[in-house]
Amino acid sequence: MKKIFIALVLLGICLYFLFFRLGSYGLLETTDARYAEIGWEMFQSKDFITPHFDFIKHFHKPPFTYWMTALGYALWGENEWGARFFLGVFGLLTLGVVFLLARLAFNTRVGAISVLILISMLGFLGATHVVATDLYLLFFICLAMYCFLRWEIGQGSLLWGWIVLGISALVKGPVAPILVGVTCFLYLIFSGQIKRIKETQPLKGIVLFLIIALPWYIWVCLHNKGLFIYFFKTQFFSRIETGTMGHPHPWYYYLPILPALLFPWTLYAIPAIARTLRQLDRMRFFFFLWAVVPFVLYSLMRTKLPFYILPCLPPLAILTGEWWQNVALSKDGFWASLLQRIMIFICLLFALAALVMAIPLFRGHGNVLEWQQLKSLWWAEAILFAFIALVLYLSLRLQKTWIHFICLLAITNALMLPLLCYGDKLPINTYRSLGVTIREMAGPNDLIVQYKCFLRALPFYVKRPTVLVDIPRETQFETNDDYKKILIDDKTFWEWWKGEKRIFCVVPKRILKDFLSKGYYFITQRRKYVVITNKPLLNQGDIASTLGQSYSRLALVCQ
Repeated sequence: MKKIFIALVLLGICLYFLFFRLGSYGLLETTDARYAEIGWEMFQSKDFITPHFDFIKHFHKPPFTYWMTALGYALWGENEWGARFFLGVFGLLTLGVVFLLARLAFNTRVGAISVLILISMLGFLGATHVVATDLYLLFFICLAMYCFLRWEIGQGSLLWGWIVLGISALVKGPVAPILVGVTCFLYLIFSGQIKRIKETQPLKGIVLFLIIALPWYIWVCLHNKGLFIYFFKTQFFSRIETGTMGHPHPWYYYLPILPALLFPWTLYAIPAIARTLRQLDRMRFFFFLWAVVPFVLYSLMRTKLPFYILPCLPPLAILTGEWWQNVALSKDGFWASLLQRIMIFICLLFALAALVMAIPLFRGHGNVLEWQQLKSLWWAEAILFAFIALVLYLSLRLQKTWIHFICLLAITNALMLPLLCYGDKLPINTYRSLGVTIREMAGPNDLIVQYKCFLRALPFYVKRPTVLVDIPRETQFETNDDYKKILIDDKTFWEWWKGEKRIFCVVPKRILKDFLSKGYYFITQRRKYVVITNKPLLNQGDIASTLGQSYSRLALVCQ
């Protein structure tokens, strides 16, 4: 009964972290919004082969993430909860695999501790709350590693691992096969098992991999001329060599990023890694290598984003969990006490920072000023972190390691609560309110235009295509000229603006002055953007009845 109770508590904690208010905030620009929008178009069109982004073909990623997002819409409706639901499901599955890995390598207790450590790492929790490929990819990497580890100790066939890698190729192309393949190959070399490569059944495995991975790629390449070269040259090699696609950063980009993703377990991972290197055996070496390979490979690539090194987190969680078990047994009691004192200091710093924002002792400007206006948030955060610091101090005095552990979970929860409880009230890049307002006001024949900007979630919220002005898109795979109705130049836009059709236009505040001489009617605004129209709305005289009112509103908006 005790084991069942502990399992239910563990499951409850994971469900809380993964699903609590998962759909409470709008789609975040740009990644969350982009994948949710593409999945929505796939759901609407019932075309589950060819991804479209604002109704233009979009082949940046394979379709698995879009499939999961579309399935979420089918189950829960076309909303944020539906878009993110399977992130929670795959997050839970990933935690389950991590438990199995840690139990296989060490014991059940390490498995449970590792799960709680991973679920409370900011990097992992963040990935479960933003629609993207990273969390799905992480699941298949962990599952492939589990298949390899079972095979390594003689408990299973590696063909299951090949099948898992085949599915992973539909998430993010060759990324998982490369990371898993390099890690496992190096492990066999350094552990003196290079001769076992023949036992991996490479011929059967490659056949299984290709049967699963290739059909989608073959179909889309045959139906879209030039796509094969685009996949390998533009989407793959350019990201590695030149960074012309994606986000180029220097080699040291991940040095501060990894500690941030590990928080609040960053400091605990240091003695855990040190202990691993001191007492290196085959299992510890496997997890250490797994943590190092993604970090090194992604550091060598030109294109970098924070969640790319997400695969480093599960092995570090397991190594930290194994170290924590020894801390609980007072084997490394000095380190536990030292780190607890440091965490008390960090919590007090968080409380002080929140207090400074709440009073405010420091008068910020721009985005900082927007955050300072949420006084209730900062008072709550100040009280919460001060309370956590107090409990950490009491656990130190009472020498209760389990209270110390719970406080670390509470720190992560305190950092996530503002997003989950305040949602769109926060000054973050979600523009759900703009899209909902337009959808409620626009008639079926009205045009919706984004003037020299591109809010990725807007088509999702207005439930129709949006016209983009002077925004470049990849249109080489379009077979007709329909996209020209969606992508227009500045001259065409102004001709439309003077025409008979009503246009709802999203405009960055900084260039709203372009409309002064043309005339417009103000609708609403949020952060960097405003919504205007070229014609007065019926029964909306209170919004804008004259151009003079529009000009006065411009002054207010631009302040």
